[in-house]
Amino acid sequence: MKIPLPGGGFVEPDDGRRDTAFHKRIVRTERLAQFRNGHMIDLECGHRVMTFGNLEHAGGVLLCSQCKAAAT
Repeated sequence: MKIPLPGGGFVEPDDGRRDTAFHKRIVRTERLAQFRNGHMIDLECGHRVMTFGNLEHAGGVLLCSQCKAAAT
């Protein structure tokens, strides 16, 4: 389920299986100074995503909504 954001963006919760073709390995993280637990993350597919929350729960992979949107 996509949750729309202002400006045409969206958030997609990652609470299902974590081994799909759209789950990509985290290559690099950069902390966002203005948020307590926000990060900019580079994925193995080359996309850059913003995430909030504890990265330990990610287990080294994130859902790349850009790859998923391009495939559909």
